[in-house]
Amino acid sequence: MAVPALASPFATEVVSATVTTTSTLYDDPESVLGKPTTWIKGSDVGGVDMAASMAYPAWNTDPDGNELIVTLSPGDQITVTFDHDIVDDPNNPYGIDFIVYGNDLYWGSGMVYSDTDMDEYYISTGGGWSDPGVVSVAQYEDGPWYTFTTGPYFDTTTYPTQAFAWDSENDTWGDELDWTKPVDPDLDPTEDFAGLSVAEVIDLYDGSAGGTGYDLADLYDLYGVELEWIRYIRVESNGTSYCEVDGFADVAAVPVPAAVWLLGSGLLGLFGIRRKMKV
Repeated sequence: MAVPALASPFATEVVSATVTTTSTLYDDPESVLGKPTTWIKGSDVGGVDMAASMAYPAWNTDPDGNELIVTLSPGDQITVTFDHDIVDDPNNPYGIDFIVYGNDLYWGSGMVYSDTDMDEYYISTGGGWSDPGVVSVAQYEDGPWYTFTTGPYFDTTTYPTQAFAWDSENDTWGDELDWTKPVDPDLDPTEDFAGLSVAEVIDLYDGSAGGTGYDLADLYDLYGVELEWIRYIRVESNGTSYCEVDGFADVAAVPVPAAVWLLGSGLLGLFGIRRKMKV
């Protein structure tokens, strides 16, 4: 099923929401639409805007004063939809089909400021803030709904948001990372990240902006159904604690190299025949 050329990789509409937090900074369901957080308005760090990272998560507002995340209390939910179908695609990196972003972080070696050198800031244990949120999906707004009851859970310390690469040569943030690319799910933060610098963990993210990845194929083991596509995603707290939601992304498939495509279609052989005929 082809994705429309002008489709957004991010959620485009809030279908329904129940948000009961009394905080006016974190109560707007519309803030989960579009791209997740890149920059955070400076507050307790001298008023300097901060990049969203695995050591400094989304909170407050963006530099223009727009809300960034939503807090879900027990019993709350937000349901979003995309402008296209999210497909169960084995060509996606690691087979993951979509990503949910929270505002988790890793504990590190001190306070983080706008001029903190991420080559010198170290992840302590691979642990940190963790407020597990639960994800359900559906093809249609009225269901049936299927819940990832055994995880993965978003807004945990699996792979916190990392908006930018780190430019070690200039000691500053570099290019924006890929919101549609998941982190390798075989990486274990407590084993693979503990003791590394943020810059080194960013390298292990391998171009990904982080987030919790979901494979629609995993629902077969839970429900015995094969969902070839979905259009709706619902997020909730785990029922006993709060969680935060920052955004959603459809995973982009790995492009097929041109030579492989030509070989598979038989065109490579045709081109070879044509070249021989011209000699």
